[in-house]
Amino acid sequence: MTNTSVDVTGRKRILVTGGAGEMAKYACKALAAADEVELLVVSDRDEERAQKLVVDLGSKAQALALDISDEAALSDALSDIDIVLNCAGPFYRFGRQVLNAAIASGTHYLDICDDWEPTLDMLELDDAARAAGITAVIGMGSSPGTSNLLAMLCMNELDTVDRVFTAWRIGGIKPPPPGEEDKPNAARDHWIHNCTEPIKVRQGGVLVDSYALEEIKLAYPGVGEDSVWVCGHPEPLTLPEVRPEIQESYNVMVARRGLMEAMQGLAVKVRSGELDVPGAGRAIAHTPNINGPAAGPAPIHGYLFAVAEGVADGKGKRVGASPVILPNANMGEFTGYPLAVATLMLCRGQVGNPGVHGPEGAVDPEIYFEELATFVDDRPEGVAPVEVVAEAI
Repeated sequence: MTNTSVDVTGRKRILVTGGAGEMAKYACKALAAADEVELLVVSDRDEERAQKLVVDLGSKAQALALDISDEAALSDALSDIDIVLNCAGPFYRFGRQVLNAAIASGTHYLDICDDWEPTLDMLELDDAARAAGITAVIGMGSSPGTSNLLAMLCMNELDTVDRVFTAWRIGGIKPPPPGEEDKPNAARDHWIHNCTEPIKVRQGGVLVDSYALEEIKLAYPGVGEDSVWVCGHPEPLTLPEVRPEIQESYNVMVARRGLMEAMQGLAVKVRSGELDVPGAGRAIAHTPNINGPAAGPAPIHGYLFAVAEGVADGKGKRVGASPVILPNANMGEFTGYPLAVATLMLCRGQVGNPGVHGPEGAVDPEIYFEELATFVDDRPEGVAPVEVVAEAI
């Protein structure tokens, strides 16, 4: 029996897959403290880890041992749940699977998927989600997630959009502690995968095959032009879903040149088969002159922003958006808090479009950034959470 008649508003029963992980635990913390939540189920393959987190979350939270590769167990876990947050990677294995289970049970769905391949797979389930009356928001973290909504603020200033960029800065690769030089690093290897494997970008109004690490020039209004490097990410795939006229769309990295040139050299070796992705991860950890001034001048662009170019009132215009107020946080908080904000907006009926969407297709950016700013201690009064600037082109 499904729960497709679930009302969007009201106190909700929420299940988080991979709930005790580094990203998910911050979303769990925020949701456990929210009036909109009746029950928070922290599910994880490691029940002991989930139990430890639940102790800190209070009476609304309960732990559940769950292996999401077990389809019957997943279906049973969702049978009395209003919203599932999927934080269990890798998403190329589990994104479509968990979304399919959510559709079958009539459960609303959000995730933090940052891979382009499963993003396309999950967008294919749009008709099924609409038929089930559920809302699915994919890629609701920092980038993708916050980045998409910055892009939406830019695009809202334009009558037509020609080009759109989402951008994030990578500061460098932290040297591993002594004795751990060859220890696996999932986050580093995931980044290298995105930089070395084939990707999709938007060119000429369609998705085309490409490779990451192409150097391009990007101008930000009032700041100037600097080099950025293409990355494989979901934003270029989902943004044209809301603005089909987009001709070019890229997700790009802002970095010092030395780091990007080192990555370009390793990418050649990965693509030729000389190195695999974990091997490239170990190699980059041993590469000199990739951090700080040794890697070249600091980039002029910020840490997280978007740029859109197009036409407004018959004139060419470039629009940039960057956060002024964000949680002063680690990557877990930058990812988990955005997920929690969008979830609470769904609970309040502020997100309710049936179907499968990128963040820009379901989440109001004005409301989102105001809500995200509430996670900032000592927020300055009278300061807007996002700065939107423009210039003629």
